[in-house]
Amino acid sequence: MNRAGFYKPGWIEKHWPTLPQRAEIRKTALESGPELHAEVAEADILYNRGSFQLTRYILEAGTKLRGVVTSGVGIEKIDVEAATELGIPVVNSPGNTSTVAEASMLLVAALAKRLLFWVTAAREGTPPDSKTEGMELFDKTIGLIGFGRIGRATANIVRAYGMHVLAFDPYVTKSDVAELVPLDDLLKQSDFVSLHSVLNDSTRQIINEKSLSLMRPTAFLVNTARGELVDEVALERALKSGAIAGAGVDVFNVEPVKPDHPLLALPNVIATPHGLAHATESRHRCAVLSEQSMLALLDGRLPEFVVNPSVQWRLNQ
Repeated sequence: MNRAGFYKPGWIEKHWPTLPQRAEIRKTALESGPELHAEVAEADILYNRGSFQLTRYILEAGTKLRGVVTSGVGIEKIDVEAATELGIPVVNSPGNTSTVAEASMLLVAALAKRLLFWVTAAREGTPPDSKTEGMELFDKTIGLIGFGRIGRATANIVRAYGMHVLAFDPYVTKSDVAELVPLDDLLKQSDFVSLHSVLNDSTRQIINEKSLSLMRPTAFLVNTARGELVDEVALERALKSGAIAGAGVDVFNVEPVKPDHPLLALPNVIATPHGLAHATESRHRCAVLSEQSMLALLDGRLPEFVVNPSVQWRLNQ
C-alpha cells in the first residue's frame, strides 16, 4: 500500500518491470475507515511507503494478506508484533546501506573540518586564523550505536580514515571491524557518536539528557537513522551549554522539519531535511528488492529480508 501520487510516470515500468504482469497494483490515500478496510481485505500484499501507520486494526482486515513489504529499511510504522501473531511476514528493503553510511561519514567529516564555518568564511571574505581550525579524524574514536548493515558499512568507511571504532548493539555478540562495548562506555570514550539503530520502544530517545551528559564536551553527535532516537530538547540544551561540541542531524522527531526548529538556528549544528542519503542508486536498489520480495510472496516463498523470522506464515498453516 502506498500513498496516492507516489508513482511518477514510468516509475513502475522502470523499477518494477515484472510485478505489473503478475498483480494489479492499486494506490490509496485512505488512512482509516470502512473503505480502507475494504481495500485491505482484497489485498494479497501491502506495500508501505513508510509514512502510513499499519496498525493491528488495519492488519486484521487483511484476511488474504501474504505479507507486508516496505520501500526501505524502516519498519517502525508497522505493528510487527500484531503481524507476527496474525501470520503475516513483514519484509523490508535494505537497499540504502551504502548511501546512509556515506551520509553519516559526510557529517562526521563536515563537523570535524568545520565545513559550515569555512563555506561562510569564503562567501564573506573572512581570512583563516588559528582560532578556527578543525580537527583530524586520524586516531580519533567513533562510537556506533546500532551495528546492523548500515553500522557495519559505516565502520568499514571510518576505518579507512584511521579511526578507532566502538559499537553498541545488544543483538551483536562479535565483530571483526569494531570493539563491542556497553553503551555508557561508548558514550564516554567516543569523539563522534553516530546513530544507526532501528526505532523501537527500547531505542526511542536512547540519546537523552543522561546519555548526553556522558559524552565529552569535545564530542559530536551524528544522526542519520531516525529522529525519535534523540530527545531533541535535551540535545538543544547540551549544544547550547557546551556539554557536547556539535551535531550533524539529517532526521527529526517531526518531519518535514519546520524552518523555525530550534536546532536549525544553532551555529554548531549541521542539519539536513532527511534527504542527505537520497541517491538514485539506492532508490532503485530498494525498489528492486521490494519487487523481488513481492514476487516471492506471490509465488508462495518467504523473501530474504523478513524482519519477523519467527512468524508462522499463514500460507503454511
